[in-house]
Amino acid sequence: MTSLSVYLEQEGYDHFEGIRKLTEEDSLSDPEDNPFKSKYAGENFAECEELSTGEEHIKKCVTILEPFCLKSTLANLYQTSLNELGILWSQRRNYNKAFDYLQKSEIHYREFKHEVGNNPVMMSELSKPPHEDEQLNKKRESNFEDTYTHTLYYFAQVYAKLDEPKKAAEYCHVTLKRQLITMQYDALDWSLNAATLSQYYMQNNRFSMARHCLASASFIFQELGEIKDENSCETEEEWQKFEKKAQAKADICRCWIKYAMALMEVSRDRLTEEELDLDQDVKDLNINYDKQEATHENGADEISVHDYKKSDLTFDIELTFHEEAITDKWLLDLDDARKVFLQAQTWSNNAKVFYKLDGHCSDYIEIIQDQSKLYKFLTFFDPDLERQCKMHKRRIDILSECLKELSPQFYLLVCRQLMFEIAETYSTMVDTKTAIIEASGERPSGHALKKINTLISQSISQYDNYLQSLKAGQSDFPETFSDDNLRPALIAMFYLGRLHSKYIELDPLKNMKNIKASLDHYQFIVKYCHRNPMASEKVSAELEICKEMVELLPLKLDKLRAATA
Repeated sequence: MTSLSVYLEQEGYDHFEGIRKLTEEDSLSDPEDNPFKSKYAGENFAECEELSTGEEHIKKCVTILEPFCLKSTLANLYQTSLNELGILWSQRRNYNKAFDYLQKSEIHYREFKHEVGNNPVMMSELSKPPHEDEQLNKKRESNFEDTYTHTLYYFAQVYAKLDEPKKAAEYCHVTLKRQLITMQYDALDWSLNAATLSQYYMQNNRFSMARHCLASASFIFQELGEIKDENSCETEEEWQKFEKKAQAKADICRCWIKYAMALMEVSRDRLTEEELDLDQDVKDLNINYDKQEATHENGADEISVHDYKKSDLTFDIELTFHEEAITDKWLLDLDDARKVFLQAQTWSNNAKVFYKLDGHCSDYIEIIQDQSKLYKFLTFFDPDLERQCKMHKRRIDILSECLKELSPQFYLLVCRQLMFEIAETYSTMVDTKTAIIEASGERPSGHALKKINTLISQSISQYDNYLQSLKAGQSDFPETFSDDNLRPALIAMFYLGRLHSKYIELDPLKNMKNIKASLDHYQFIVKYCHRNPMASEKVSAELEICKEMVELLPLKLDKLRAATA
């Protein structure tokens, strides 16, 4: 330690100042063919993507510092070095090794806070001679806490890569909480991270916390101010800032859409459960934020992931305006569902301001598909069958409008998805129109029957288009479908068999033709599964029905032939 002090006093500070100048100032002028010219030193090797050299220097630094890691002069440097090794191994996709270094970093922080307790020297101080600064201790505290916040942030990324979403969410949440407390955050990044975190809570039916994260994201995003018109951007830098900000706003809206969809879907599913106790479920949904006040010897600023369950993890922001836009409770009737639907439509339209078909095709189509699902979920809550048909027709309109703009040559997978969903929706309309006739108790009009047959034909046409796309230009289907296409292809065949049998025909010959077409599709599934036994597991329930139909429909055809002879 004495030799280090002597070195710093005699020449070290000048050396560090030279490194700082190279890294922070001269590097801005590095030529394009050598962009890291000014950055070659220790941690800088890792930044320059020379990972082996960077690792060598940083590991040597850690080895030297380890015996003195609880010294106030070196604790921050030691923790930063461990963080850097964690990042380095993460870049190498060795997430277990990255985890080990980050775990050491976290343990080091807690040991230093417990055993030493003061605020360690900042790394920037090591490159400058000692000087008086009234705010020095406060700066040191902020700097050390910020270093630990980075540890937690890197931990969140590594846990995500290790497929531990619960841990990743915990570390991400604590990171966001600490950043907000210390005011050390970028508004755009923070809002996007909070919106992304909401998806974890949403997927686990924790809608109160999911909404809280989304509302916080929307609130913090407002700190960036209004988004200027793209036509007012005069420089490339202004355009890039505009695009980044506009995309972030659209992405937050899309997270809100996913929240609305999940709430409608889960509410629908729970209402279909016969044993449902609604009163209790409403209580269960109001998840407490666990607002018990956490007790930390060193104050709220030092919240850590170890206190995750007992801490108040709500963000200290006034969110009433944003949270009142949508409920966090189960939807129980049409009025509840309509409010969520309408708000989700607003978010969809806002997201489409940035994500347009021309330029962001895949994203735009996903938004359209989400809108279709919102209509689909809303129909469950609406007891009026005529209104249900109108909503399904609206789904078909928006999906078909997209489909006709796409080239299957470039967007084959998306085209298949749209064809399949349109076909399904037409089929649903067939069932709904049939239910309307049955509910009336009256003899159906010729117009009503013609409408049902037209819907059947439209559904069949879309399923056929989907199946034709699987032939890849050949006259026949492949001997085996790919894993991704296997179940959809066989389900399409199954529905075609079902649809052909639903035609309402008075002509016996047409009726026989439809039954024969139905039989052909059922036989295709039975034969395919016989040739490929593994496929039976993908469509086990449908296969049993197909086998029954393959036995019954020939008998029905024989009776029709006999009747027409």
